[in-house]
Amino acid sequence: MIRPLARIGIALCFWFATGAAQADGVLDWLGKINRAARSLNYDGTFVYLHSDQLEAVRIVHRVENGRVQERVISLNGSAREVVRTDQEVRCYLPDEKSVVVEHRRTDDTNFPSLLPEQLSGLTANYEIELGTVGRVTGRAAQQIIIKPRDEYRYGYHLWADQETGLLLQADLREANGDLVEQFMFAHVVIGASIPTAALQPATRDKGFTWHRDSNAGAMPATDSRWRAEGVPSGFRLLRHVVRQALRRNVPVEHLVLTDGLATVSVFIESIGESEAAGMLGASHVGAVHAFGARVDDHLVTAVGEVPVATVELIAGAVRQSP
Repeated sequence: MIRPLARIGIALCFWFATGAAQADGVLDWLGKINRAARSLNYDGTFVYLHSDQLEAVRIVHRVENGRVQERVISLNGSAREVVRTDQEVRCYLPDEKSVVVEHRRTDDTNFPSLLPEQLSGLTANYEIELGTVGRVTGRAAQQIIIKPRDEYRYGYHLWADQETGLLLQADLREANGDLVEQFMFAHVVIGASIPTAALQPATRDKGFTWHRDSNAGAMPATDSRWRAEGVPSGFRLLRHVVRQALRRNVPVEHLVLTDGLATVSVFIESIGESEAAGMLGASHVGAVHAFGARVDDHLVTAVGEVPVATVELIAGAVRQSP
């Protein structure tokens, strides 16, 4: 007969083995989602739900001989078209008759490439578990649940295509489970050949004004007096750069903080009190919150897909060292 303590020991062994296996399975799925979004060809239409608004977007993504090309087109509302070739991104804005050209970093994220390339350390700030298998856009999909460990970050419910790993649906949720925003493919073709014509901009840009990001190089943190100290637990400085502001010939310092999943950008620029007045306090578009504060004759603005309390705390934590 097995003694009670032995039974508990056996049960714990099974519990730990199951937990470890699930943890490995979850991380395997996150890696599969990452690889699929960056390496597969896909052409589809997804819907984006935020702030009681529904947007329809077409995305065409091709990887050929190591070269990444992508075209994203808004299908309702204001006309917008984004064309990417490797790190160069061109945003066509017909209503403004302008084109904005920027250099996209490899750690930038957009649906269905929502996850950062480096996934290590996520469990320090999030609980991650496998959910059920369901169906999204007619395809079998594995659910992955990412729960925040505190109120300073959002959680995710992800559904990945069982066959390829491509992310088919992503729900961003408050710590209490309330839906903040949702991305979901309505239709997608995965792995097919994509003609070059499908990646060319349809916008006629004759007479448009072009704005180019100067993309100044990274500034070592020791060369700047600005620091972000006392930020919410888990956030760390990822990079610190200085560049010329788009459309304005003024230098802007840009700090990026991350907890491994959520990212917050902090912009610091010298600006007059009257000009800064309309930029102070909280604002948001969908899940993206911003908070502006005036510090030492500078406007400090924290922006990120995080709760408003997070950007307010981070903006308030930015100071110049003596």
